[in-house]
Amino acid sequence: MTEKVFGTEINGSMTVSIGIDQSLTGFALTILDVDDPKNYTTWVYKSPFKGVKRLVNISSWLVNKLELVEDRYVVDVAMEGSVLASHSALVLGELAAVVKIVFWSFFEDWDHQEHLRVPLQIPPMTLKKYAAGKGNAKKQEMLMQIYKRYGIEFNDDNAADSYGLARMAGKLHINDVEAQIIEQIKDPKYRDSL
Repeated sequence: MTEKVFGTEINGSMTVSIGIDQSLTGFALTILDVDDPKNYTTWVYKSPFKGVKRLVNISSWLVNKLELVEDRYVVDVAMEGSVLASHSALVLGELAAVVKIVFWSFFEDWDHQEHLRVPLQIPPMTLKKYAAGKGNAKKQEMLMQIYKRYGIEFNDDNAADSYGLARMAGKLHINDVEAQIIEQIKDPKYRDSL
């Protein structure tokens, strides 16, 4: 089991958002303090397993991390949407389904926040436009823009993506482009129906 951690513990923050960049080689999860976005924890996890054992392992790991938000108000959850043209689209689709099932079950009794059961699904180009200003930004550009815009430094692109997704889930924006994207993702097409 390999896990990298970025940021600080989110002690004291009662209003949080969650961002997920699901990847088989570096599954990234960010829990972000919406009132103070420099207060966050990002984990990047690499499962030691393959196949269905990896899916079960990532599911258990994710549930364990989500327990950190049980006594908090979660604004929203955003995960990276699937790229269908990818050569590993089938396997990534399985992982996305596992993530959706975890959230469906974990937030089942959160009656006041039923939307958390179905995370926002953000296309990679939308995330890149939000965090880097252009939809075709490369991985290095994303890392640089996250640092320049928000003062947060990552050496892992999955971690940077999950942080950007957590900011989107928290409805945070520092410029007009980000504000437009936050408005855009209110469209129901960005979330499966309940």
